[in-house]
Amino acid sequence: MDMDARKAWVVGTDIGGTFTDVICVNLVTGEQRLGKVPSTPPTFFDGVINGLEAAGIRGEEVLSFRHGATVSTNAILERKGVKTALVTTEGFRDVLGGGRAERISAFELDWDPPELIIPRRNVLSVRERVSPYGEIVTKLNEADVRKAARIIRKRGIESVAVVYIDSFMNPVHEERTRAILQEEIPDVDITLSHEVLPQMLEFERTCTTVLNAYISPILKNYLGGLERRLKKDWNYHGPILVTTSGGGVIGMHEAVKFPAKTFHSSPVSGAVGLAGYIGSLAGFDNVIAFETGGTTNNVSIIYQGKPAITHEWKILWNVPCCLPSVDTIYIGAGGGSIGWVDKGGMLNVGPQSMGAVPGPACYGAGGDEPTNTDTQIVLGRIDPDYYLGGAMKVDGRLSHKALEQKIGKRYGWDAATSASNMYMVAMTNLMMAMRLQTVSRGWDPRDFAVVPYGGGGAMYACDLAREIGATTVVVPPLPGYASAFGAIRVDVKHEFTSAIHKMETELDYRWLNRQFASLVQKAEKTLRKEGTRPEDITIERYLDVKYFSQSRFFTVAAPEGEIRDLAAITETFMQDMKAAYGYNLPPGYAPVEIVNLRVVAKGKLPKPDLRPIGNSGSAAQATKGRRKVWFRDVGFIDTAIYERDRLAAGATFDGPAIVEQHDTTTVMPPGTHCQVDRWGNLVIKVDH
Repeated sequence: MDMDARKAWVVGTDIGGTFTDVICVNLVTGEQRLGKVPSTPPTFFDGVINGLEAAGIRGEEVLSFRHGATVSTNAILERKGVKTALVTTEGFRDVLGGGRAERISAFELDWDPPELIIPRRNVLSVRERVSPYGEIVTKLNEADVRKAARIIRKRGIESVAVVYIDSFMNPVHEERTRAILQEEIPDVDITLSHEVLPQMLEFERTCTTVLNAYISPILKNYLGGLERRLKKDWNYHGPILVTTSGGGVIGMHEAVKFPAKTFHSSPVSGAVGLAGYIGSLAGFDNVIAFETGGTTNNVSIIYQGKPAITHEWKILWNVPCCLPSVDTIYIGAGGGSIGWVDKGGMLNVGPQSMGAVPGPACYGAGGDEPTNTDTQIVLGRIDPDYYLGGAMKVDGRLSHKALEQKIGKRYGWDAATSASNMYMVAMTNLMMAMRLQTVSRGWDPRDFAVVPYGGGGAMYACDLAREIGATTVVVPPLPGYASAFGAIRVDVKHEFTSAIHKMETELDYRWLNRQFASLVQKAEKTLRKEGTRPEDITIERYLDVKYFSQSRFFTVAAPEGEIRDLAAITETFMQDMKAAYGYNLPPGYAPVEIVNLRVVAKGKLPKPDLRPIGNSGSAAQATKGRRKVWFRDVGFIDTAIYERDRLAAGATFDGPAIVEQHDTTTVMPPGTHCQVDRWGNLVIKVDH
């Protein structure tokens, strides 16, 4: 379609623990504008406005605004959600506290589990019961609901999760409870389990609903504040799309209603929208997406061009979230992660972080703890005079001082030795996360390329690739803006679920197809409501399948057209079962059950593509000089320094080398070989 270049800008923003990133791309001209500014807790949207101003873009020029933030995730991790109550079926008050039989450590006998998100005194019970087949066994006692409302009002509760047993089979009691609570306590947020997670497993459903309720007012206030600032200070009146953990974006109304969908969405958008895209441009369908930001490190898998999806992951110990998510492993090993010595004299790195304020010691803002960023400065990998391309002044002497005082004095090391050992601890942690995401889940790292992103990923990527056996690292042109760029490369994506719980012998296939059709209509209606044109909507259908006696299910793609039997579906389920557990049961030994129907609806959005960099030449024209840089196994050696912006397509050079750019630094140890492809990616081969 024809588009006016003056109003053809797509804006992606991402709020991290340390920096807020803004990337603006014109869909007609391909022009890019960038902004990277310090994050501004607690009013994070101030940082968004600062980043937009730094990028030099105005709201009236913008076609689409897409936003990613760690606000919801941080509220959970830091236990800073609102005061929340749980209303549940009588007799099931301890589902949340009971959890699953697991421990953080099997060998710490004096270990105490962390506090529950909702203390038991705020778990209130109501007489009601629906059977597993949807029949009303015990009618809702409305007096119990009104009593719970009085307690909630008296205790100053701000948000309520309503979770009745088997309500996903018949939600009538949850819906009536909401109506009563809205009469009694109209200012309190209400979350219903059948709307958040309409499926079996009461602990997982309860926990996911509680997580949603715990942060609902926070995200509502944040997005409301962002919308007001964008309208008032930036003159933007278009839609705001919010990134999700499932690898897409949703409208602000949906994000406010289901904030749990936004958990860890920022690294996910980077993995799907950037790492997967960059991998495909470089000729790799299998990618290990590896992000190192200011606070955390995240590892995801893209296999055959598609992200690995999970329907259960833990945001905290024994706190599962069962909304669809790109399968991601997190560890506290970002640029701001602190090096420290425990009581046993062991050197550790993270998960504590200095964050944006006061930040690493080199910031000179009051932080005196050594961080991963400080180690990179001491080891010569980061030039303190070229931090953020010279836009931010940092003091390398403060990095040396922090490492000597906090680490070196404990072991008798100088700053450089302290930094090198801290680097190795951090790198080992990162390597373990990468192995957990690959080898422990049946993936062979040798079949994958590593795509690092975030401000720090490219500083570790080559060492990590060598450690796990991968042979290729692909560094995108703007890895420090990956999550913001990823936000403008993903589509609208919603998932809808309907629980049916039917064994094969019970299935009426005409009824089954009608249920699927109803779910598809609901999906299409939601996307149209968010402004998606019918021709831009694609629908994927899935079934959750298990043996009748199992509690866990496998998600299987539904065949095209009407479903007339389960032969193909059962065969795929058997294959998945064997791949996961190494066996499956003989045919006819146990009945197969269809648990849920799922519909994944996607709405295609206009998105920018990377354009060829349009020049060619040798690496010599990008040489900045040389300096001493530390590498594992060889120590400090003389190393060539290159300017990323001056590297032309086709340029080749070997490690040891440092490639500097304003948003990150790429470290190439000895035994690595780089070629710049036509898109400006650094394609690095790693010797083993």
